[in-house]
Amino acid sequence: MGGLFSQNCFDDYSVRLANEQDTAIVLQLLKDVANWLREKGIQQWGYLGSGGEDQEINQDILAGTTYVVEDAQGNIVATFNLSPKQNDWDVEMWGERNDEAYYLHRLAVARGHHNQQIGKRLLRWIDDNMLMNDGYLRLDCVAGNPVLNDYYQQAGFTFSGYTGEGEDKFSKYEKPLSRKA
Repeated sequence: MGGLFSQNCFDDYSVRLANEQDTAIVLQLLKDVANWLREKGIQQWGYLGSGGEDQEINQDILAGTTYVVEDAQGNIVATFNLSPKQNDWDVEMWGERNDEAYYLHRLAVARGHHNQQIGKRLLRWIDDNMLMNDGYLRLDCVAGNPVLNDYYQQAGFTFSGYTGEGEDKFSKYEKPLSRKA
């Protein structure tokens, strides 16, 4: 796990860094979710669904910031990206920051595993197991997706404002990560 988490499992799921052999599965999982969102009329991840982020996703896997969640049979059921470095998107959303923080991107659960609370349990696992004394876990999402905005608030994230306008308006969320010594 690269020393980022104290444990690598929750419930019947294990979490590990994605490797190059996982690239096709991670890309397909993300595209399936992006297409499902589009079919539901949710304007999110459209660029991802059309392959516009394939190179970035591949680079993140190679950089060791993409994780996969596997069920007991070793099937990849979810993925997420977690990085201590702001990418260009993070700077656009949050401004240039020099504080301790990890940025969460592309959290997605495979379509066949929806409605099992995997995402919620995964967020709780990240919060409980990150080996970080002080700092923040930050993410953003499309402002026009009330279900997802409520989801992050229910998961304990604090709304930190909007960036952008119209269909390009995004909600920013953060959660302090403090560990008692």
